[in-house]
Amino acid sequence: MSAPKKKFVLKHVFQDVRNLKEIEYQDSPTEEHFNVPWKKRIARKRGFLAYYLFCEHPKTSNWEITLENYARLVSVSGKVHREGLCMKLYSCERNCGDPEFIEWKDMEKDYITDGNITIESHIRIRKMAGIAKKKKLRNFDSKMNIFSDAVLAVENEKFYVSKLFLATQSTYFESLLSKKQRGSKKPEIKLDGCNSEDFQNFLELMYGESPIDDETIDGILQLADMYNAGIALKKCEEYLIRYSVKTLKEKLQIAKQYDMDNLKDGVLSRIKNVADIRSVLSYDVSEMDPSVVAALLQKALSYLP
Repeated sequence: MSAPKKKFVLKHVFQDVRNLKEIEYQDSPTEEHFNVPWKKRIARKRGFLAYYLFCEHPKTSNWEITLENYARLVSVSGKVHREGLCMKLYSCERNCGDPEFIEWKDMEKDYITDGNITIESHIRIRKMAGIAKKKKLRNFDSKMNIFSDAVLAVENEKFYVSKLFLATQSTYFESLLSKKQRGSKKPEIKLDGCNSEDFQNFLELMYGESPIDDETIDGILQLADMYNAGIALKKCEEYLIRYSVKTLKEKLQIAKQYDMDNLKDGVLSRIKNVADIRSVLSYDVSEMDPSVVAALLQKALSYLP
């Protein structure tokens, strides 16, 4: 099983765009994702709307980020102008984009509302080098050796853990570790199908920390499902219902993948109009939960005049 990609969305409403003069620009607020600050910029240039993505990471060290940037200009009616770019950012070159993202007249005609435009930037990070990882909430390194009775090896990292504790949290580990009771007093077990960063977050959650956010949850969910860790799955579902700012569409996809009925019901209760229905139907309907499709159809019929 491949590790989840690092991905996030930057969404911003740029205001009073119609009155931008030539070469004038607007910036979105800076947001931090995967320990890196990001922002977007638009400008008016030679009859076009220009769009740029900025990485605000300091120049004090050498770093490199390879990413895919799918920019979407979204209208109130649901019309979308999109562009996909694969690019690299460096400590010496921290922005990239398209100076001719869309013709200005087309933007004014189809995408501007009350002087404003909405741009979504869907970012997928392929590779990061020279960027520090987030601070660990709990250590499972060799310093915990005296308190552990098993070692789990993930990629090039070792995690010193309690067999009894993991067995009570996960039926997978209950079965796996019970088979290792004989022989070595402290077995070392290699785990495949995950990366060490995701496994660190997963263990932190199992041990009572709060590592879940919109960036870590995909990796944690994948491992909680793979290792049949029911409590971890419930905590992830609670986060998605109460705190996550993922889109309704993303939440429905997660609810289907991990059989989360409470999350599904919570999303459906937040769908209040035709625009909401359109937003969750923008991926292949055949891949959707049939009960969700039926509920959306019923809602759509209720909105008919």
